[in-house]
Parts: sequence; structure tokens; C-alpha cells
Amino acid sequence: MVEQRQTVIIDGQEIEITNWDKVLWPEAGFTKGDLIRYYTLAAPYLLTHLRDRPLTVTRYPNGLEANSFYQKNCPAYAPPFVQTVPIKGSNGSEKTINYILVQNRPTLVWLANQACVELHPWLSRYTSPEFPDWMVFDLDPAQGCGFDDAREIAFLVKKALDELGLASCPKLSGATGIHIYVPIEPKYPYSVTSGFVGAIGKILEMVYPAKVTTERLVRNRTGRVYIDHLQNLQGKTLAAPYSPRPHPAGTIAAPVTWEELEVVYPHHFHLGNILERLHKTPDLLAAALNHRQSLDEALTAVGIGAGIT
Repeated sequence: MVEQRQTVIIDGQEIEITNWDKVLWPEAGFTKGDLIRYYTLAAPYLLTHLRDRPLTVTRYPNGLEANSFYQKNCPAYAPPFVQTVPIKGSNGSEKTINYILVQNRPTLVWLANQACVELHPWLSRYTSPEFPDWMVFDLDPAQGCGFDDAREIAFLVKKALDELGLASCPKLSGATGIHIYVPIEPKYPYSVTSGFVGAIGKILEMVYPAKVTTERLVRNRTGRVYIDHLQNLQGKTLAAPYSPRPHPAGTIAAPVTWEELEVVYPHHFHLGNILERLHKTPDLLAAALNHRQSLDEALTAVGIGAGIT
């Protein structure tokens, strides 16, 4: 098969596109061209949640049914408009990773041509990498339960956060899980935000042990929804708001309102209809970027120190 190549110009930058018609989602029939089109048109939404954040991607160069791999280091062949930031590894590691920063639309289109199906940004910005400005409750249904169970637990998390005076925003993971984002002032280290999510998880596990677990061993979670606080550690990532997912239906990690969460399912938002939704619905997480919340009182309420130096 002869590789197809063409050059496109995006915001004044030349980008070589290869194999536009390659099918990446065989079951749904979505191609690399569909991904490129989506990243191009959804750039205002994606950039809001990617800009200034070190990025990890998942690449599927031959589609979902072939091998995939995670990529943190920016490849040497990246074009000049792709900005990067070097960050030394955590846990005492001396290895430095040259992370991609998605600062512009051409970078998104270039990533699409690399078959980057998933975009995983940090919860902090490269300017203050140790202090996240998002805290996330990752609700992951274990074997024996599913999305409806995650939905039920999401509203319990919301009630707990409401009681603590913290606004929150739900996002469908694009699979069976739900991510609940809490915008915070970027002054608390990851150890504090992870500890807070873990503390809320423990409280919910105590009052609803039949449906909630904080058990790290997968085999011991059966029939319950796992509240994963470890996703709040530095370097851990979740699929970005509006990122595609490697699901056979081409689902999108879509922010929703709490009212919508009462009725929606992951398959409702996919590459075939997400642009129509974006035309009609504002970015549900964008406003939260300007609504950074103090955790001081909430941390005291759950018995955790602020950890601010």
C-alpha cells in the first residue's frame, strides 16, 4: 500500500498529512481524517484544557485493533511550532522528559496525524508543576457494576462536596467511568489534593460499603465503584475534556451538567456528533478556570493539613 501524503496549512503553518483515509476506529468507521477534522474544529475547546499543561498521548498508528503505545517525550522530528518543556522525573528520578505543550491549533493537527487518539494533560501547568489547579475524583466501576453505578456514586460525591462548599463539574470518561473536576487555587501540593480525594473516598466507603471502594487491588473491588485518589499524584493523568477515547464507538470524554448526568450515557457523545454539541453547548468547564477555590476549610473539615509551605 502506497502511503498517501498531502500538505495542509493551519494558521499559517504547513503540516504534512499522511494516510488521511486510514481507519482508526474500525467498528464505527472513523478515520484519521475524522480525527484531524475534529481536532481542527474543536481546537478552541481542547486548547482551553491543554494549554500550558505537560502532555502524555496514546497513539494508535494502525487503529484501535492494532498495537498502541503511550508517549511522553516529544519525538525529535516534531516541527518547530510544537512547543515543549523539560521536566525531571518525580520520585528522585534523574531522567528528564521533554513534554509536549499544546499551545496552538497546528500542534493539535500534527498530533492527530500522529494518530494520537487520547490526550492526557497534567492537572497542573508547567509554570507551577507541583501545584495542580484541578482536583479530580475518578470513579471507576469494577467488574459487576457499570455506568449507572458510577452515576449514583457521582451524586454522592457531589453532595459531599456541596456540604464542604466546593463547586464541582462532572465529565463522562468516554468509557464506564465518571470524572468529577474541582477547580482549586494552585497552592496545594499533589500530596494534599490526593489525600483530600482519598479522605472523601474513605468517608463514602464507610457510609456506603456495598457500592463504594478505595481498595487498590482490582480483584477486591468486585461489584463496587472505585474512587481513585491516586490519579491526583504528580505525573498521573486523565483523558482531557473533549479528548477522543479508544472505545469502539469513538466516544468522547465529554463534560456534562449535573442535570444531564441524570440521564446521559457515554455512547451519547462521539466523533460523529460531538461537533454539533459544541456548536450548541458552551464549554462547561471553561468558567471553572476562573473560579479557583480555596481548600483550607474543606481540608480542616476532613482532618487534613493544607500542606502549604
